[in-house]
Amino acid sequence: MELGRRLHWEALRGGLARAKELLVLGDGVAWIWKLKADRWPEARELLDFWHGAQHLWALGRAHQRMDESKAKPWVEKRLHQLRHGQEAKVLNDLSTLKVSRSQFGKAVKKEMNYFAGQAHRMNYEEIADRDWPIGSGPVESTCRQDQRRFKGPGQFWTGRGMRCLSAVDEARCNNHWDALWLCA
Repeated sequence: MELGRRLHWEALRGGLARAKELLVLGDGVAWIWKLKADRWPEARELLDFWHGAQHLWALGRAHQRMDESKAKPWVEKRLHQLRHGQEAKVLNDLSTLKVSRSQFGKAVKKEMNYFAGQAHRMNYEEIADRDWPIGSGPVESTCRQDQRRFKGPGQFWTGRGMRCLSAVDEARCNNHWDALWLCA
């Protein structure tokens, strides 16, 4: 709830009220889509391309029984199709895979279910053609930088202390000095 409130506040500060269209880009976990439904129900949804690719690689390796020489061309062909507007073809191909009862078959079935649940979030070509991002890498990189800054060896923070340090750092990076009083 708190994350949703803060994200919404930042979105408003960044011009949400003037936006003609909204896009929520996520890595496929359910809480992101629930947050989107709660805060921005009219927004479009897009599965982060890199996370989708990771699942496609897991599926390809299981489908090819861990034979990397067969998995690589199988996956790369489908990644190219996904990126270039042929998501329906890829999803159709995935839905027709034969699933055995083996350990590989269970992994294939798990990934098939993942893609079935994410199917409406995979229109990468259309989104990229609008010059919108198809990956969450810059945001994840920023999060990693913040974690390194505040989670160094021997550093321990109370919840309140961490919130205040994050607020000071965010204010420094984004020139939000007037918002610092929200920390206390």
